[in-house]
Amino acid sequence: MKQTLCNELPTLSKKISEKSAKSLQPKGATSESNTNNDEIDPSKRKFTLKQKLALVSLSIVDFVSYCSMSILAPFFPKESSQRGMSETVAGFVFSFYALVIFISSPIFGKLVPKFGLKTVFIGGLLLSGVCNILFGLIQYVEDSLTFTILCFVIRGTEALGAGAFSVSGYVAVVNIFPYNAGAVRGILETFVGLGLSVGPAIGGVLFAAGGFGLPFYVVGSFTIAMVPLNLCLLSTSKEYSNEEKEVSFRNTLKIPSVLITCFIIIVVAITWSFLEPTLEPHLRKFSLSPENVGLVFLLTSAMYGISSPFFGWITDSFNCYWYLMPTGLLFSGISLLFLGPSPMFVFLEDSVWLNIGAVAVLGIAVAMSLMPTMQSLLDGCVEGGLGEGLATQSVVSGLWGSVYAFGEVLGPVSGGASLQQFGFPMTSTIVAILNVISAIIAFTYFMSKTNNSDATIKYGINADTPCTGNYKDRNCEEAVSNDIIRQQQMNC
Repeated sequence: MKQTLCNELPTLSKKISEKSAKSLQPKGATSESNTNNDEIDPSKRKFTLKQKLALVSLSIVDFVSYCSMSILAPFFPKESSQRGMSETVAGFVFSFYALVIFISSPIFGKLVPKFGLKTVFIGGLLLSGVCNILFGLIQYVEDSLTFTILCFVIRGTEALGAGAFSVSGYVAVVNIFPYNAGAVRGILETFVGLGLSVGPAIGGVLFAAGGFGLPFYVVGSFTIAMVPLNLCLLSTSKEYSNEEKEVSFRNTLKIPSVLITCFIIIVVAITWSFLEPTLEPHLRKFSLSPENVGLVFLLTSAMYGISSPFFGWITDSFNCYWYLMPTGLLFSGISLLFLGPSPMFVFLEDSVWLNIGAVAVLGIAVAMSLMPTMQSLLDGCVEGGLGEGLATQSVVSGLWGSVYAFGEVLGPVSGGASLQQFGFPMTSTIVAILNVISAIIAFTYFMSKTNNSDATIKYGINADTPCTGNYKDRNCEEAVSNDIIRQQQMNC
């Protein structure tokens, strides 16, 4: 029996190599060799015409979507107060958008495999565009209670549409750009930051030109206009799906690396969003004009948008990309300590330039810690045996959107409460400490995972690889195959 097994080792090695390469190959990619030493052909990283058009389309959709989120900022509080809405309720109108996305994203993650990626994406675009136009019409509602109810209903329905095309958009990126998903996500995040940055400016200009309704008519019409282009560019789900196994959120959240990554996403979202209600009051003592305060916010988003493609490229190019997450969290914590400045830094005098430098570094640090998170979730699910088809991608996209939106809900609420209770320096210090603790937890976990050679993975053999890039790189699976062969050789 043992001799027979030893004689079959060459055949076993070949079969394992073929299975590894096939199982980890992105849908639509071709394989020129079944050896373990396969490398991705650099030519495959070059964009085709269809990929370029898809990138342009997705970039515009992300830009318009996040413009829609921020376009209310310059004029809605004043306009709503004239209709009897309190500042607190107006603030809830803003946060309600993120709350709906938090609740709905996991649902859309389950709906994408059932109804199709294209259907969910296009449906979300149409719903979001129509709701934008309807929101512009509420200016004609005079009754305060009716105005308030319609604000929440329309804004919440618009968030449902945004959640639908956001979740399906992440799935589309993974499938349309199998070898450049991280870099493409970085480019898209640039347009996210651009939308958040210039949205208030666009809203202010359009409001001055045409009143309350014009900003929403323009954004809504532009969103609807993107539907025909995406109908042509997006393929059906059948072209993407390569697994029949159903993936549940419960199984996903049982994977330790997924839980750690979700925690990182929430911390990053809190770090990004707690500044919304707190930074402007902190800057008032410098007597800055509203335009200059807006430029400070713009700087944070601009640095995030500029650096996101670079960190996305690193995520694509290196297997051991996990170190970006704790490093980004650490730098976020350091920048927040200077932003206060923290009461621990008694030797530092608060100044405009100190705050400007701190928010600039914070924008880069947030991009560093956030960009690898989607790839980390995908890799964690594959390592956990959930597969790499459309079902996994959809669940991961829904999970990412949900936990990030949860952080966006927590950030402004906790930041505003802490500002009122402790002041801005202590608030920024608390968030800084949260980032540093998260960095230590993330570094400890991923480092122990890297060094642990006894972890059990896909084939049930005690082996682990020195990287976490299983979703996109077959070299990790090659290490598993080699360990299987070595163990069989030892038995012989």
